Formats: sequence, C-alpha cells, structure tokens
Amino acid sequence: MRSAIENLLFDFLTDIKTLDEPAAIMERLAKVAGFFGLDSFAISGIPLPHERIEPYLLLNAWPEEWANRYMTENYVHSDPVIYRCKGTDRGFVWSEAVGDAPIGQKARRVMNEATEFRMIDGFSVPIHSPGGIQAIVTFSGEKVDMSEEERAVLELIAIYAHKQLRDLIPREKPDPRQATAQITARELEVIHWAAEGKSNWEIGQILARSEKTVQHILASAQYKLDVTNRTQLVAEAFRTGLIR
Repeated sequence: MRSAIENLLFDFLTDIKTLDEPAAIMERLAKVAGFFGLDSFAISGIPLPHERIEPYLLLNAWPEEWANRYMTENYVHSDPVIYRCKGTDRGFVWSEAVGDAPIGQKARRVMNEATEFRMIDGFSVPIHSPGGIQAIVTFSGEKVDMSEEERAVLELIAIYAHKQLRDLIPREKPDPRQATAQITARELEVIHWAAEGKSNWEIGQILARSEKTVQHILASAQYKLDVTNRTQLVAEAFRTGLIR
C-alpha cells in the first residue's frame, strides 16, 4: 500500500500530462502546496540584471498585494532566495539556506516585508539548463516542516509543473487585449477611485489598505498599461474600456 506522500506524487504525475491550461496547473499546485502546509507559490524564469521579472513570470499564486509590491519595486534583483538559486541545483528551505546568512540591507528588506503576507519561510527549487540558471519554482508559508522524502517529492513535482508550463507556451496565441487582461480586480478598483479624484490616502481609507500599498498597486497598473503617471493611467483605463 502506498503512503499518502506516494499517492500525492503518483496522482500529480498522472494528472500533469493532461493539464493544458495554466489555470488548471495552478489549481493542481494549490492542492499540492496545501498538502505540505504551504499557502502560496510562483513559477518564473529569472531575468538578467537589467531586466524585470514580469515577462518571465509563468504562474503567480502569491498574495496579490505582495506580487504587486515585488514587481513594482523590482525586488527580484535584491531577493536572497533568487541569489541562492544561482549557487545550487537542489531545492532548499529558505530558513536553512538564507535565514542566518549575512545578507545586505535590500535583501533583508525583501525577506522582512514578505512576512507581512505570511510568507515567513518557504521551499524553492532552482531549474537549471545547460546554459545556466533558467527558472525558479517557489512555495511559501508560515512554516516549512518537511522530511527529506517530502522535500524530494515536492522538488520533483515542481520540476514537472515547470516543464508542463514551458511546453504550453508555444501553443498560446497572442491576445491584443493582454495588457488590460493582466489588470487585477484590486488594481481596477484602485484605478476607479483614482478616476474619481481620490488621493492615495483616501483610497487607502476606502479600501482599508495603507497609503503605501495603494501606491504600489497604482504603480503596478501603470507598468502593465505602459504609462508613466496617474493621469495617463486613468486616461488609458478609459480608452481601453477598463472603466467607463
């Protein structure tokens, strides 16, 4: 009789070959993460030093506000977990690999701010190609408590999930509405209030968010719609029909 962890791996490897939509892979990975007591996850290529992470992000199941902040602040180039991926080809637990390591002020800021979203610890799997680092599959939660067998299983699952996503990319058709489709419900709500003339502080009071969080959300929306300020953001939102 197979153990629970063996059943998990068997079921995932059986299912993954039949999943042909990123949303389906996300749903399946959410069940896997829950099995290990983890809350969120993401799969992404790792950009070069002069690049941003957005074009490389394959799957994002992070808390929305943290994802907005991470991308707006371009944290990928300060993230100690990303840095650790460049020096290993095995999955690792954050607290063991970078928890007590001497890291810079920016890197410590990334880790400290992540805890605001219950991303206190995590398990990350670097994906390497012959040409070097290729991607990262990362899971996070309040605590990581896995045996060596469980870590090995989650690492294998991560590798298969990444491969399936990569295989789907050539079959995806370009969508001219892609930029507006990437706007989240929270971003759209903030844009609406900005169009009403509300300040960041006022929007924060309405939505029970900090002024800084509102600023991050607006900046993320500006980046997605390729505009440089609040006025252009509202104008583009009207032009594309995001708000009416």
